[in-house]
Amino acid sequence: MYFSYLFQRLAALLATSILVAPGLPQTALADDSLPGFSASYAVRYGILRGTMTLELEPRQDGYRYETALQPRGIVGWLRRGEIRETTVVEATGDTIFPLEYAQLDTIAKPERRVRYVFDRRGGRVTGEYKHRLIDEPLRDAGQDRISAHIAIMLALRSGKDIAPFSVFDRGRWRDLEVDVETGSRSETPFGTFETVGIRYASVTKNKSWSLYCAPALEYAPVMIVYEDGGKVKSRAVLTAFSTMP
Repeated sequence: MYFSYLFQRLAALLATSILVAPGLPQTALADDSLPGFSASYAVRYGILRGTMTLELEPRQDGYRYETALQPRGIVGWLRRGEIRETTVVEATGDTIFPLEYAQLDTIAKPERRVRYVFDRRGGRVTGEYKHRLIDEPLRDAGQDRISAHIAIMLALRSGKDIAPFSVFDRGRWRDLEVDVETGSRSETPFGTFETVGIRYASVTKNKSWSLYCAPALEYAPVMIVYEDGGKVKSRAVLTAFSTMP
C-alpha cells in the first residue's frame, strides 16, 4: 500500500505541473531479531523517476522504521520536497505491534500530515487522516502499511508462514491476501540476489504489491513492485545497502 500511494503521488505531481487480526504471523525476537540497515532504491513509475530510502533501527523494545521518497528529474525540478513515513513497533514476547505511525508529505501544497496511534490497552486506533479524526477498533496483530514490512522480514527470517493480514491505511482497515514465491532471482544495480517474493494483494481491488527479500541481506527487500490490473506500474530496485553498527 505504501509504495502504490507514493508512486501514484508522483504521477499526480506530473499531471498537475507535472495480521489478520489472524494476520501477520507472530514473530520471535530473540535469535530471529532483525539487524538494523539503511538502503537506497531507484524508483520508476512510467516516465517518472525517484529515489527511495528505507531505514530500520532496532531498539531494546522493538524497532523504528522510516521510509522516504524524493522525486527526481522533471518532477523533482517542478516540485521539491519528500514523502516521509515512520512507524515505531513494540516487541512483546513473540509478537510485534505498531505503536505509532506518522506521514509527512512536503511535496504537497499545503503539506499533508497523517498520524495513527495504536492503543492496545484501549483497543482503538486513533489519530488524523486528511484533517479527519480517526477512532476505529484495533485488530489483534493488525499492522500499519510500513510496519507490515517488518513483520514480513521477521517471518521470513524465523521461517514462519505468512497468512493473509490486515493493514490500517487511509483511515481504515484493509484486508490483504498473500502469495509466497521461493527460488526467485532479482537483478539490481547493487547486485543479483536469490530472493523470496512476498506478493500481497487487495481483496477487493485488482492491485498488488511485491517485496523481493534477500536472505543474504537478512531478508531486506532488494526490489519492490506495484501492479494494477495485472500490469507492472512501478518498480524500485536496490542501489545501496549498509548495516547499522
